[in-house]
Amino acid sequence: MKGASDSHSRTYPPHFEPRLHLAPLATAKELKTAPRHRWFYFPHSYSPRLIDEVLDYWDFPQNGFLADNFVGSGTTLLAARQRGLSVLGFDLSPLAVTVANTKVTNYNDKQLCQAIPKILNGRTKSDFPTSERLSKAFTEHELRELSKLLGSIREFKGALRHFFLVAFLCTAKGFSRAVPDGGWFRWRDWPNRGEEVKLVFEDRVSRMISDVRSLNWSDSAPMAGARIADARKLPLSASSVDGLITSPPYANRHDYSRIFQIELLFLGLTEPSITKLRHNAFRSHVEAKAPGSIRQSGKAYEVPESLAAVIDRLPSDADPRIRPLLEGYFEDVYLSLLEVSRILKSGGRVAYVLGNVRHAGVMVPVDEITAEISPQAGLAFDTAWIMRFRGNSAQQMGNYGREPARETIVFLSKSSG
Repeated sequence: MKGASDSHSRTYPPHFEPRLHLAPLATAKELKTAPRHRWFYFPHSYSPRLIDEVLDYWDFPQNGFLADNFVGSGTTLLAARQRGLSVLGFDLSPLAVTVANTKVTNYNDKQLCQAIPKILNGRTKSDFPTSERLSKAFTEHELRELSKLLGSIREFKGALRHFFLVAFLCTAKGFSRAVPDGGWFRWRDWPNRGEEVKLVFEDRVSRMISDVRSLNWSDSAPMAGARIADARKLPLSASSVDGLITSPPYANRHDYSRIFQIELLFLGLTEPSITKLRHNAFRSHVEAKAPGSIRQSGKAYEVPESLAAVIDRLPSDADPRIRPLLEGYFEDVYLSLLEVSRILKSGGRVAYVLGNVRHAGVMVPVDEITAEISPQAGLAFDTAWIMRFRGNSAQQMGNYGREPARETIVFLSKSSG
């Protein structure tokens, strides 16, 4: 079916609406300076103002319950909490859950200040898991200083521990020679800076406490938090949620258990447990595996025609891992939507922020395929907002030229009938 065109002669699928003024909200740029959001953010996050746009469009009730089944760094949770909403987020990554919970917690700034000298003057060291990655990313001096900080932080409990732990992770990131670059690491080289570790940590904590003073909540504020859970099997009752805003991992092979491997090691995970996390992840990269019992619990899934057409267009010399990657990815999209349909109340609304991707020169319209899948999961496709057009990976553009890829919010709903 022929879609509508805009002034730039682009053709869109039916019910896809260009809202290119939202383009700045599709990136993590504003998170770099926004209080609490800036404590720790993922490179492919969106702006908290995007959450406001969606909630305003829905006219979401103040007493409504919002969820996010791919919580990431907690942008949806914190933006919803700032509006006074009850909100819960879920993610398989302990890093994501730790960061999200830290951002939405209410703190006593005096307690935070009193804890600082205890941490800086502490002598308890924390043993890190044996890892070639850590020894390559830091000098012995830097690891020794980081170990002292982490050992002292672990003597605290609850919210205080998590607050300083996030400050520690951000501090360590600044010293690491392993820099996330796409789905892998780029290694940088510089001299030992171990003597700076405590100073950088103290400065980071100071800025975070400043954010607490400018943005905090009472103990009676609505519920907000995150839990470790698989988006394909959520620990929520049926018909318990009014709305859900999220962004699943893009089908671009990026593996967050790799680019955040150092942070996961500092959180206490071992290399084998990180590998297990990688295998259990949403199938957006080639190492993730089919979810077994979760997969069997779903209704019969039919490969949508739009996905079959994409797979048919893949060249014969394409990487043989691409086809199973795409097939698995969209089956997981289906399974996640099936769970969303289960937990949504009648008339509940859904917003999935999605990015189209390109493999072997073939554009994969993730937004259209997701819209086509939604009725199988018991959800209706309402509309879609096209926020921007992105470039492709350097490899794709080098081999096949540039073809703009849409980044879209796909809106779904559960029938009120």
